[in-house]
Amino acid sequence: MNTETHPSRTLYGIQTRTSNETPHEIAALWQRFMADGIADEIPERADDRLIAAYFDYQGDHTQPYTFFLGCEVIDVDCAPEGFALRSLPAGRYAAVQARGPMPKTLIESWQQIWQSDLPRSYLADFEVHDPSQPDEVAIYIGVQ
Repeated sequence: MNTETHPSRTLYGIQTRTSNETPHEIAALWQRFMADGIADEIPERADDRLIAAYFDYQGDHTQPYTFFLGCEVIDVDCAPEGFALRSLPAGRYAAVQARGPMPKTLIESWQQIWQSDLPRSYLADFEVHDPSQPDEVAIYIGVQ
């Protein structure tokens, strides 16, 4: 795994509190996001990519966290009513590329990450989903 330094990013979207014990909650948020066309409602998007982010870890990956789904934005003053505003912190991230049929490949990649000995920070992790490459997801794991 390569380690990269990323700047902070401002995101708008929707979120839910969940854990790895209740993966159906993440699937339900994805379903809502796609069915309701939420990305299209987010103004001032930086690009067409979707960001799935993991924040507010209660401890490590076995404990509850906040799952966020949205887009990076370039103007923080344009938040529509009902959207969550989040900031991905600047810092070092281990980069993992998931390539193959989704969501199976993405789930397998996360299982490998959970079993790894990465010195995780548990401040934030995120995925970048590019609609033009549906069988590829970039995963970034916050590291110390």
